[in-house]
Amino acid sequence: MIDTEKGRLELSRFTIDMAVRLALIAGVVYVSLLLLRPVAPLLLWSVILAVAVFPLYALLRRRAGMRPWLAATLLSILLLVLLVTPVILLSTSAIETLEAYGHMVLEGNRVLPAPPVSVRSWPLVGERLHDFWLAAANDSRSFLTAHVTQITSFGRFVGSIAAGVAFEVLQFAAAIIIAGVLLAYSDRLSVTVTGLAGRIADARGRHFVEIAGSTIRNVSQGVIGVALLQAALLGLGMLVAGVPFAGALTFVCLVLAIVQVGPNIVMVPVIIWAWFTMPLLTAAIFTVYTAPLLLLDNVLRPILMARGLQTPMPVILAGVICGTLAGGLIGLFVGPVVLAVFYDLLTTWMAAGPHEEKKA
Repeated sequence: MIDTEKGRLELSRFTIDMAVRLALIAGVVYVSLLLLRPVAPLLLWSVILAVAVFPLYALLRRRAGMRPWLAATLLSILLLVLLVTPVILLSTSAIETLEAYGHMVLEGNRVLPAPPVSVRSWPLVGERLHDFWLAAANDSRSFLTAHVTQITSFGRFVGSIAAGVAFEVLQFAAAIIIAGVLLAYSDRLSVTVTGLAGRIADARGRHFVEIAGSTIRNVSQGVIGVALLQAALLGLGMLVAGVPFAGALTFVCLVLAIVQVGPNIVMVPVIIWAWFTMPLLTAAIFTVYTAPLLLLDNVLRPILMARGLQTPMPVILAGVICGTLAGGLIGLFVGPVVLAVFYDLLTTWMAAGPHEEKKA
């Protein structure tokens, strides 16, 4: 039929029609993605949060008999409280600490303790560091006046970080509200997403949806949950011990724990500082309390992240690290999902290979 003139004409017409349809579909998809690009991180965070807390949402509906909108509203309020409360506590602690140090400088009191004599013996920088520290401890007002340019630059840097953190907090708050809406309509949305995945890849597509949901929940528990617990316990210890800037240090520990760097690079200098400035018994108790907490993530994270998943722990951990490096905090969740799906595809393809050869 194709060899005839009519057949070639119909084939040409079909090809042109298909090309026009594909071009129109591609154009609509491109414009839609372009319009959604400014709010894509917000929507992605909303989906991640909704998937992460869905088991708790289902528990509220099943055990408490709540309606969907009531359970979603209650969870949204709880998440907002969990988000806003640490921010308020950290901000209050930082403001109070800075205000106290400001009063000490204005009154001419010593802000920093005198450096230990042993600092002079440190290689390369010991002598210079000791003199610098001693000048700052003896006359803080003159020291600040002499370095006002550097302090101003550092203040601008800290201000830009604070502005970025404030924006992220607002974005998280908006994502929590949208996640509540998604949870309220989760029954319809789950049917739609599962149907779409099944339309694309049949049963394998629905399996990928299950893998993505389980991976997001495990990563949220193993990374975010453990980081929050670890940072909270470290912050509590610093507050009780009277460590300056405990709120800011706690926030830094939280961020470092989430991005898989760990709070050790902050807490080890704090422990060393405690032995130089605190009474011996207080420093010893603070060290005994803090040291096990620095290993908490190494114990709990593998257990929580690998629970209930067929994907090996090294694959999930590689996705967490590589995703964080490539996409920041969102990549923390997207990376493990992508690698988990890739691993499942790879194992399925390898398992099907010998059977195909036998059939041939």
